[in-house]
Amino acid sequence: MVLHAYARVRTRGVSFISVMIAAALTTMVFGGLLTSFQTMLQVVAKSKLEAGARALANERLEYVRSLAYDSVGTVSGIPEGIIPQTASTTLNGVTYHERVVVQYVDAPDDGTGASDVNGILADYKSVKIEYSWNYKGATSSLALISNIVPKGIETTAGGGALTVNVFDAEVQPLSGAAVHVYNDTTTSTIDTTRYTNIDGVAMFAGAPAAANYQITVTDTGYSTDQTYSASTTNPNPSTPHVAVLASEVSTMNFQIDELSDLTIETVGEAITGTFTDTFASSASISTSSQTTVTGGAVVLAGGAGSYAASGTVYSIAQTPGTFDVWESVTVVASTSASTSIAVQLFTSTTSPTLVPDAVLPGNSVGFTGSSIDISTIPAGSYPTLVLGATLTSTDTNDTPLLHEWQLQHVVQEPAVGTVPFTLTGDKTIGLSGASEPVYKYSQSHSTDSAGSVTIADLEWDVYDVTLDTSAYDIARACAQVPYSLLPDDTATLTLTVVSAVANSLRVRVEDTSGDPILGASVDIQRSGLSDTDTTGVCGQVFFNTGLIIAGDYELEVSASGYTTESVSDFSVDGTTVTTVVLSTT
Repeated sequence: MVLHAYARVRTRGVSFISVMIAAALTTMVFGGLLTSFQTMLQVVAKSKLEAGARALANERLEYVRSLAYDSVGTVSGIPEGIIPQTASTTLNGVTYHERVVVQYVDAPDDGTGASDVNGILADYKSVKIEYSWNYKGATSSLALISNIVPKGIETTAGGGALTVNVFDAEVQPLSGAAVHVYNDTTTSTIDTTRYTNIDGVAMFAGAPAAANYQITVTDTGYSTDQTYSASTTNPNPSTPHVAVLASEVSTMNFQIDELSDLTIETVGEAITGTFTDTFASSASISTSSQTTVTGGAVVLAGGAGSYAASGTVYSIAQTPGTFDVWESVTVVASTSASTSIAVQLFTSTTSPTLVPDAVLPGNSVGFTGSSIDISTIPAGSYPTLVLGATLTSTDTNDTPLLHEWQLQHVVQEPAVGTVPFTLTGDKTIGLSGASEPVYKYSQSHSTDSAGSVTIADLEWDVYDVTLDTSAYDIARACAQVPYSLLPDDTATLTLTVVSAVANSLRVRVEDTSGDPILGASVDIQRSGLSDTDTTGVCGQVFFNTGLIIAGDYELEVSASGYTTESVSDFSVDGTTVTTVVLSTT
């Protein structure tokens, strides 16, 4: 009896497991079938919608083909006709959006463009009918294209041709740009948009002969270029509206590119911290090899006739604590034709690791100049820096001398809020009645209470900044002003402002490539005045003490590795800014 009862219980357990497995298999099978069925329904629905669009397009195309050749065109389009450029229709509860484009085609049989043997570019018409619709949040489209050929020979009845070339900032053809043409002086108002092809060209063949064609070119997220009407503010536009002549081609070129954002910050004079070692002793040296400190300098070990071929020296680690940015390294050294000193930046003294070139370009090789810009090193990622130098000599009787090095950081740049200014681009759109340039962009702005403002959607250009207040002068602009804003950029321009004085001079020192020169000495002289300052990482110095309105100032600018430039009879009058360019020696 016991065995029999056990057998019955065991049988029930097997049956339950079998049921569970069968249920799971059923769920899997039917779940898969359900998914497949749903997918099939979506495919069927999409096919049905596409079939509806195709039927509408075919019907519309047959209607176009039934029209007289002169009627094949769009309302307010080029060529002009009786077909609306856009329309909507409903079929089986679905709304389809129709877009019709009709344009003349310059057939290659008799040559194209300037090579056309008879100069007629309107050989026949091409009709594109496009239908778009929305299904479950996604937009689909279908288009049919057909050529409409006149019964007789080609004629000049199509008027003239308007060719629009669109380029980007690098003067490369830009495809997909929207070219809008408007003219309300023609028999019927023209108001049409076409998109540039892969060559950056939009062709409007068959445009009625007329003046005052207004053209606007743009794209999503791009700047806008256009023709301009004469106005009281721009009486002499540099790109006036266009005229189209019968049987001739009018060609216009435009440039657009992606928009950018520019943040402008206004700050006060920086609070800086500096580590300096003049090598009066070895107290600020962490480690060294084959070098020694003597006579206020680091030299190679040995002596005259036995100097080591190379040696290294490392400073003690510098961890400033809370600070904004690393700024610069200054090196005072003496070398000869047979000796050299290369300075590098490291992250610690216990296991010297180079700051990578991706952060500080050129660091792996080392710097041989007197000044190093280290403002690219982020303080948050590199809170500690160590100076390291490699001394080398190919002459046992000669050694390089490292007299001094200095590591500077910016503790804080206090914000100066609510500073009004005008931002003006370099591009012009015409001349005023007084023959003064009319700028494409010139607008007033102001930093907020925290000393910052972001100007969004700016066109690439070279922008100048002028303060609209008598309370401040710009002592330094990093990067330099005028500032070159690139397409598709997010940039920051920091203006260091100080209390204004009657006369001041800001000197920008740059190389022939336009890059700022760090560590350049700028000396200003005139009767009763002698002052000298050294450029920082922005390549600028600012003089605002003891200057009067005069035209007999003498400037001398020098930097290691560059030729010295002298400027005689230099004038200072109010807020004065000048640029001095140094060439390499």
